Amino acid sequence: MDWPTVLTEKLLEGKADGLLKGFLLAEMPPFTAPTDTAAWPRQAGELRSRALADVFLRGFPASALKRPRRIVWGDTLQPDPAFVVRKLRYEIYPGYWVPALLYEPRPLRGRVPVVLNPNGHHAGGKAVEYKQIRCANLARRGVMALNMEFIGMGELRGDVSHNNIALLNLTGMTGVGMFYLALRKGLDVLLAHRHADPARVGVTGLSGGGWQTILIASLDERINLTVPVAGYTGCRARINCISDIGDLEQAPVDLTTVLDYQDMTAMLAPNPVLQILNANDDCCFKTERAKPVIYDAIVPTFRAFGAEARFEWHSNTDPGTHNYGADNRAQFYRFISKHWGVPGPAADAHQPHDVLQERDTIVGLPVTQETFQSIAVKRARQLAQALRTPRTARAREQLRGRLKDVIRLPAHTAEPARLASGSADTGNCIVWTGPWAIPVSILRQDAAGQPTLVIADGGRAQSCVARAAYPGSVFVSDILGTGENRSNWQHLMLLETAGHRLLGVQVAQVLACARFATQVPGGKRLQLVGDGAVASFVCLVAAALEPGLFSKLVVHGNVASLVHLIESGERYETSQPLFCFGLLEVADVPQLTALLEGVAYEQPARAVPGKV
Repeated sequence: MDWPTVLTEKLLEGKADGLLKGFLLAEMPPFTAPTDTAAWPRQAGELRSRALADVFLRGFPASALKRPRRIVWGDTLQPDPAFVVRKLRYEIYPGYWVPALLYEPRPLRGRVPVVLNPNGHHAGGKAVEYKQIRCANLARRGVMALNMEFIGMGELRGDVSHNNIALLNLTGMTGVGMFYLALRKGLDVLLAHRHADPARVGVTGLSGGGWQTILIASLDERINLTVPVAGYTGCRARINCISDIGDLEQAPVDLTTVLDYQDMTAMLAPNPVLQILNANDDCCFKTERAKPVIYDAIVPTFRAFGAEARFEWHSNTDPGTHNYGADNRAQFYRFISKHWGVPGPAADAHQPHDVLQERDTIVGLPVTQETFQSIAVKRARQLAQALRTPRTARAREQLRGRLKDVIRLPAHTAEPARLASGSADTGNCIVWTGPWAIPVSILRQDAAGQPTLVIADGGRAQSCVARAAYPGSVFVSDILGTGENRSNWQHLMLLETAGHRLLGVQVAQVLACARFATQVPGGKRLQLVGDGAVASFVCLVAAALEPGLFSKLVVHGNVASLVHLIESGERYETSQPLFCFGLLEVADVPQLTALLEGVAYEQPARAVPGKV
């Protein structure tokens, strides 16, 4: 078997996804409904505090969180004598404003119920018709409704890629917190109104709006009625249904190390909750998949509190697709009438003129409006300036310790591998490192020559670098995320949701493969070669942590600085390991290269301008 054939041979037979899913299922244990009514309120409070500190507000500057409320009011529209629509924008982070429309009933006397209305991934944002209809119907029933813009939609299209929160994650500030603050501060706006009734506070939304509904309802105890519509399921349940996984904000880093969405749902007991799903949902969270997870599994908790009648579900069949249409709205109106005594018809009562043209819903944003990227750029530059290159052996060891912690480096060793195909001189084997199977192609050459380990973004089969001439034996490995071990980015994202770091797993696999290569006959310090921007960075971190394994590091396409990734808006989906949470708080490329003690460092080509 010749070398090119060896490199293209498939060893895992499509089992890579199964291995990753199996690992994730083991890391996300099944949910058990809490039923101790004395202990659960205290435990729920502890979960809420931990979720805010360790997941949703991790790394946020205290000064930003304590910033006084800032609201700018705009024009007031009156589509109908029954209500007015007041335009406003409110600040959720210094320089980041969220536009909104406040629907106020007319006349407005005494205390009235209030409902926060987030929406999902609809380009029109707050102007989308079904949402305007719902808010107008609420106002006609005497309920005040805040129609807030979803980040990335409508007037906030500057952040249309929600995965850009990874830029913030890299700087150690959790990007999902921006979504949480948009909700919390929107609720602040509602409850600051002198006519708001704090005893009747609700939230409802479809799709991404349904996700926002469970998020804010579980984390903010001011809400006492919750109606999510086709918006979420448990993270464990998402593993085997990729359409239910969603973007990075819906499966944020470390979420399931604290709680999962079933816990969040149980935290709502004994308050009224209506789970609305769609029987033939063509987007996500179809009834048959979601109901067992977010309704059936939670019933024991509500039953224990004597509140089973307050926990309802509805499966829409007309049209049954992804919607918050007339039938689902009627269910919502019925629910608030039941629990709040809100008067009104059982169905929609709006008029055609209640629905505004999108141009009429525009609030306007300042020209200095921030985005995820602009906030991340400022933080990244400050962090990079504060980093210090280690000058002593002690400082280098301390930095290695911090680096291992931030990438959560697992302790993987390479188990003895048997030849899977080919000959003793040219063949393939599978190296097991912990739960991971790594295909390795081996070309044995002059034992006196320097052995080489190649890691490539495209994997063994696609790497031109692996086909280059080397003086000694060559080992080419498909680590997680490359070649035969390539997986969908959303499944790799769940790895970090479960508390691991993709970068750490990949680095551990490179080190395990390096130890395997040095243990074969004639083994000695290796030349480590990275082919592609991601593989090159992974190899740099591996060599920085254990320089004794390597004599030379050659990178084809390494970045000069993590700051450049943020400035250029690198896509999370294609460079996931580089967005390791908080990495830039610990080290950038210059600090990593300072750890290459005794390792020659070559960069035949540069993917990003700049001198290391």
